[in-house]
Amino acid sequence: MPLNSTQEIPMERDVHRITVDDMEFGKVLRFGRVLKAIGTSLQPGRLALSVLFIAMIALGGQLWDAIGTPVPPEGLMASPWDGELTVSQQRSIRRAADKWTNLELQIDEPTSPHQVFSAMREMYATPGAIEGKRMEAFIRDFKAVNGTRGRGPFEATVDWIGLQLATIAEGTLELSAVSIVNAGIDLAWQTPRRLWIHGQWWFMLFMGLWSLLLISIFGGAMCRMETLMAAGGQRCGPLEACEYATARFINFYSSVLIPLVMAAGLSAVLLVVGLLMNVPVLNLLVSVFYGVSLMIGLGIVLLLFAYGAAGGMLIPAVAVENCDGGDAMQRAFSYMISRPLHLILYIGMGLIGLGLGLVLVLALANAALSTTAGLQGFWTWNSTMDGAGGAIEIFSSIEKPSPGGGSWWGSATGWFIGFWESIVILLVLSWVFSYLCAAWTRIYLLMRRACDGLEEDTIWYPGLIPGTLAPDGSDRI
Repeated sequence: MPLNSTQEIPMERDVHRITVDDMEFGKVLRFGRVLKAIGTSLQPGRLALSVLFIAMIALGGQLWDAIGTPVPPEGLMASPWDGELTVSQQRSIRRAADKWTNLELQIDEPTSPHQVFSAMREMYATPGAIEGKRMEAFIRDFKAVNGTRGRGPFEATVDWIGLQLATIAEGTLELSAVSIVNAGIDLAWQTPRRLWIHGQWWFMLFMGLWSLLLISIFGGAMCRMETLMAAGGQRCGPLEACEYATARFINFYSSVLIPLVMAAGLSAVLLVVGLLMNVPVLNLLVSVFYGVSLMIGLGIVLLLFAYGAAGGMLIPAVAVENCDGGDAMQRAFSYMISRPLHLILYIGMGLIGLGLGLVLVLALANAALSTTAGLQGFWTWNSTMDGAGGAIEIFSSIEKPSPGGGSWWGSATGWFIGFWESIVILLVLSWVFSYLCAAWTRIYLLMRRACDGLEEDTIWYPGLIPGTLAPDGSDRI
């Protein structure tokens, strides 16, 4: 049969099949590497640095609470407070004062909760002042009085942060991603918002600068330790890491300050323009260019949003690249813009790791406290071990009496027991900061690979030009 010139001739297709014998899931599913921060953050050297960080933060916060204006007894989520107590609260305070203290209170004078609170603490510390069978009632009234006094902004902030961390831990146990995300958003957004509503602007400024200064030193050191660990399992001691951070303190501190200074500068421009609106004729001219003001406002919002979403990568950028503050901001913000979905995924994994780690660390801490108190108190027949151990509130900042009592030696024994239990609590808080430094360092390395294609072992070492990976040729002739 003759072939027609227009007839198509079927052709055989070459079929190529690829067989995968093995897959390295660690390289394909890299987001799981964020969870490695749970283990690395438990290293003793990092916990030691975190303990110093927490202690310095607490020192600054308590100093401010001693001189600053208080917030409502209910904490940050309460409505703004004028310092006045309700009738019911005043009755509770007066009833506790009459029952447990020797204060001579006048009927027509307001009762100070701080005065009654201090007197009840002194009464508790007095040997034999409170009978054992009345201790439960005393503790109940003690908590009632404590709940009526105005709270320092730092104390209220610590309780609020602790509540959100507890929510993250509970959400992890319940496998509730919504609870974990909401708690993370409340930490980043509601904390400054509620402090602003309560008029704690100077507290925010002071604690913000103080915290960022300490993060630049201790956080920079721990981020460098995590960088070397991720790059090839290299160990870096805390002293060596602190030397790296202090030598580059300006770079670390400027990286977290520059975005805030830029936002503050733009805000100042709008405030000055607002003053001009009070001048006749000038207000008409300003209104013509109101579109420029809107652009400035948008710039402020974008700066603060980027700082909240990617600000955790600023310190790691300096630790990894040894770059200056401006370069660190450019890297972190550009990575966020280039790969926003990657960043959301990595931050989500970081929150899951925080929840898992909290569950583990809290379980170990409470188990250690309960086991020690149970065994040591089994053959202890006096009251020195009363209140020791148990499922404590790790993140509670509310003052309460120490275990012990009944005699001077019982009170002293209870004080030492409470002191050592507070060390356990401090270690738990220290792990949280250590984990955040490690997790954000891992997130930065993963975002850098997604955007620039650089592996985790490609970091700055002595002998390279700061801010680059190029060899330093200054020693060449």
